[in-house]
Amino acid sequence: MSSTSIERLPEAGPRVPRTRLDRIAEWYRSSPVGTWGMVVINAVLQGAGIVLAFSLGFNVPMIKFVLTAVTGLSLIWRRRWPLGIVIVNNVALMIKMIKSDSGEFLLPLLIAVYTLIAIASIRQRLLGIAATLVFMFIPYLASFNGPLPGLMKERVPLSDFMWEGGLLIAVLTVASISRSHRESLEHGDTQLASHAAEQQLVVQRDAARYQARVAAELHDSVGHSLTAIIALSEGLHGASGIPDVDEAIDLVNSLARDGLADTRNAVASLQSSPALLDDYGSGTVTSSRPEVVADVRGWDQLGDLLTTVRATGLSAALTETGRRPSNTAVGRALGELVYIVIREALTNVMRHAEGATRVVVSLDHTGSSTRVTVSDDGQVTVHADSSQDSHEPSTGHGLTNLASVIQERGGALEVGPSIAPGSGGWVLRAVVPVHIPDLEEA
Repeated sequence: MSSTSIERLPEAGPRVPRTRLDRIAEWYRSSPVGTWGMVVINAVLQGAGIVLAFSLGFNVPMIKFVLTAVTGLSLIWRRRWPLGIVIVNNVALMIKMIKSDSGEFLLPLLIAVYTLIAIASIRQRLLGIAATLVFMFIPYLASFNGPLPGLMKERVPLSDFMWEGGLLIAVLTVASISRSHRESLEHGDTQLASHAAEQQLVVQRDAARYQARVAAELHDSVGHSLTAIIALSEGLHGASGIPDVDEAIDLVNSLARDGLADTRNAVASLQSSPALLDDYGSGTVTSSRPEVVADVRGWDQLGDLLTTVRATGLSAALTETGRRPSNTAVGRALGELVYIVIREALTNVMRHAEGATRVVVSLDHTGSSTRVTVSDDGQVTVHADSSQDSHEPSTGHGLTNLASVIQERGGALEVGPSIAPGSGGWVLRAVVPVHIPDLEEA
């Protein structure tokens, strides 16, 4: 496509409704049929004229074959060089008019002129129209006082110039109407796209404001409460003189500190989300994403999770088969996701597993994934008014959000009562692929 063309390929997004004729016109402009169809039609008509002349016994001069080939082939490139092709066809028509007063090459000229008006710049359009009028008028002007000796056989009448000019005006009118209608549709598409972009900015702005409110609430309420727990537990350290109580207080302090660090990390992530816009909704990110303020959790911290569970009186065990992924970016990302899965599973056991005495965490590493299984021996009871288990987190968002995260990264999560003979409790099974899509795309 030349730099002079205003045609555009269809873009994704909202568009002004098109009629069937509009869709046909768009297909014609973008399809090779539009280019080659006119070439073939012109070749058929020109060839038919030559065959007819031969059949009537007329002598067809060599220049007619040359001009037929030049004008026909030139139409192939009419969309790339519209002004140049118009001039080539004008010259061919002028030569033919001077030699034999015949407008045989008017059709390829009109095709080239239509393309010029439809796609070229205003400057090229004006030059093309002016050149066409001049070249059409030259044969009539040259024979105004009679045919030129050696060049013209007869005088070109004014009527020839008039009917050629009439056809030219008709083509110019049709092409201008077509171009104007297409530009109107494209302008409507642009307006719709602009409106959609504005609506998207409004949605992003509202989401950013909501995130800011959530971040502020986390900081002011949860952060304050955890800070108070840390201060109170530090004040009680060693006050009881009972080792078990002091150990429990220290554990509360440690968990509160971890929770506060995670809360600060969540607040920082919300405040630096790419969805945050400036105060005017321009789409400008107000700040870059900061470094994680808390230590990244992963393989090495799995033991800490089990230690916390044991402190509540539950027996916790970890079994592991296969080899953990290497200490690469993908391996660390996988470890962080496995940590999140196990943490959520153990949290549900501590909160919901009635009568549980033990929990077992199993990791099975293969070349393509890590399988996580967390099972407990709690009681499985079904309420009369609900099909859910008594310790299934029916109203929480933890497992729902966890399933979404795992699915986004190409894995799967399954939670349900244990079906092993002689066992009770619930089982969480997760399959986490080694190659995490988000990390690979980054």
